[in-house]
Amino acid sequence: MKAAVLYGKEDLRIETDFEEPTIGEHDVMLRPQATGLCSTDRTLYRGFVPFKPPLILGHEIAGVVSEVGSGVESLQEGDHAIVPPVFPGCENESCPQCVEGLTNRCKQSVFIGHGVHGGNAEMMAVPARYTFMIDSKVPLDEACIIPDAVSTPFHALKSRSIPTHLFQKASLRELTGKGEHWLKDKNVVVFGVGGVGGPTVNLAARYFGAKNVVAVDIFDEKLKFAERLGATHTVNSNDYFTDNGIEMKELDARERSKALSGLAKHISSHLAEDKFQVDLVADTSGVADTFPVAVETVSKNRTVIQIGWPPRPVAGFLNQKIMDKYMTINGTWACPMTEMAEVVTAVEEGTVDLDLLVTNKEFNLDTFVDAIEALEGGNILGRASIRIE
Repeated sequence: MKAAVLYGKEDLRIETDFEEPTIGEHDVMLRPQATGLCSTDRTLYRGFVPFKPPLILGHEIAGVVSEVGSGVESLQEGDHAIVPPVFPGCENESCPQCVEGLTNRCKQSVFIGHGVHGGNAEMMAVPARYTFMIDSKVPLDEACIIPDAVSTPFHALKSRSIPTHLFQKASLRELTGKGEHWLKDKNVVVFGVGGVGGPTVNLAARYFGAKNVVAVDIFDEKLKFAERLGATHTVNSNDYFTDNGIEMKELDARERSKALSGLAKHISSHLAEDKFQVDLVADTSGVADTFPVAVETVSKNRTVIQIGWPPRPVAGFLNQKIMDKYMTINGTWACPMTEMAEVVTAVEEGTVDLDLLVTNKEFNLDTFVDAIEALEGGNILGRASIRIE
């Protein structure tokens, strides 16, 4: 079969006779039609993270079921389906994490396209239990971003955004119910409008019903993109520093902290009608220095979620603010299996604008490296899909 196979740092080979997978009793054979391009693919290709070669890349996958195992009843040949990038590897979800409902944090998690072969191939075998059917009306070259770029911020907003003190008076079900989610009519700030930040803006505005969504980035083009996705306000943080004559590299720790506080006040000034209230800050930027601004920006008794993966630690951060603001700080990782069906439904009902989020469809397996270079060069506004052909 044809596949994009990584053998080492920047050693990606498009093979035409790679060994075909086989399915077990409870598996399905999927023929991927498209995969989403993620920054994780880039870091693997550039050798920034370890892996065991040879490895077929691709963890955002949408395809067509071509064969089902003898024990599979939930799917049949011809079904359109997606596969979560991370799913449980323990037996019957029996590890402590899975028992607690954290199937996205299984002790033996399977990470497609990193720990095991991914979807940039003509065929792949996956457990039927973790293969989610999707309406055939949803284009597969858009559906491919659901497993990660959409489901990751969906889980973050749905389940990780809630300030812990709210559980003293309400249950999880009451706080996360459809149409009654705690974020409804609240104010959200999203740092970074990229492949994950775009869906975060879109979901906060369209699915969770936030009153205001403020998008923060350093590129005007991305901020215009955010407006199309539902942002009510935008802030170019570089412009703020330039307009105020601030050169961050020349500041000492005290002056730097003051400058970041000024940026935070500028961001929340767009919410003056709500007494500058910021109920949630979602950091999808993947930039370490954004975190102190997020802490400064969020209002007291509210939440900051780290969604983007920062490559280095925060320097000179005064964490007294965490105590003073009585804030909830949450990390997030992938999406639990129990929420994937709700993500699919949200897409099928049209409350996720996949047609806007997937901005590049011109790549295929043969131009996979070109896609990575386009991502690195800032030439992919939202998410790119890779055609498997």
